Amino acid sequence: MSIAPFTILLAFLPLVGYLLLLGAIRMLGRTLITTGSRDIAALGIAISGLVAVGPAELFFPSAAATVFGPYVWVSLAIFYLLCVSLIALTSTPKLVVYGRSPQQIYEPLLRAAQHLDPAASGDPNTMQVHLPTAKVRLRLDSQPGADYAQIFAFEPNLTLSFWNRLQAHLRNEVVESRIPRGVGGLAMLVTAALMIAFLVWQSAGREELVVEGFRKWLSR
Repeated sequence: MSIAPFTILLAFLPLVGYLLLLGAIRMLGRTLITTGSRDIAALGIAISGLVAVGPAELFFPSAAATVFGPYVWVSLAIFYLLCVSLIALTSTPKLVVYGRSPQQIYEPLLRAAQHLDPAASGDPNTMQVHLPTAKVRLRLDSQPGADYAQIFAFEPNLTLSFWNRLQAHLRNEVVESRIPRGVGGLAMLVTAALMIAFLVWQSAGREELVVEGFRKWLSR
C-alpha cells in the first residue's frame, strides 16, 4: 500500500527545515546559543509533522470531527503545543550551543562568567567554571567529537535572569572568538538533501493528489 504524497510532505517538511537550519549553521562555522527550553520547542516543531501523521492520526477524535469539522485540528495543534511547552518548561535549565565543541566553548564561557563574577575561575580538565561570589558552578557536557555542547549548573534553582545574562555575555564572547569552518553539519545537510529529493520524487507531477490528500486530511 503506497503512502499518499501529502502525508509524506506533511511528515518530513518540518524536519527538513530543522536539519537545513542546524546543518547550515554548523557548516558555515557559525555558533547558535539558545536555552534548553527553546531547543526542545524547536525539536517539537521539527517532529510535528511526524506526530500529525502518526499519533494524531491514530488517536484522531472522529466523533469531535463530525461536530467541529476541520477545526478539530486546531484543538489538536493547541494540545500538542501545550504538551511541548510543558516538557520545555519543566526540563532542566541549561544553555545549548550548536557549532562548537565543549573545548571550543570553554574559554568563551569562562570569560562570560567573569563578566558576571570577576572572581570566576575554571578547570579545563573537568570542563567546569566556578563563580564563587554568585555561588554557582557550571559544567560543560557533550558527546565525544561532537560540535555541540550543553551548559548545566550544579545548583538547581538559578533564576531566569542569571541564565539570560550568561547567554548574552556568552554570545558576545563567541562573536569575538572565531573558529575554522567545520564539517559537523555535513551529515545533517546530506540527510536533508536526500529527504528533499525523496519529497520531490514523491510529489512531482502528482500535484492533484497532494491537493486531494490535503482536503481529505483536513475534513474527515
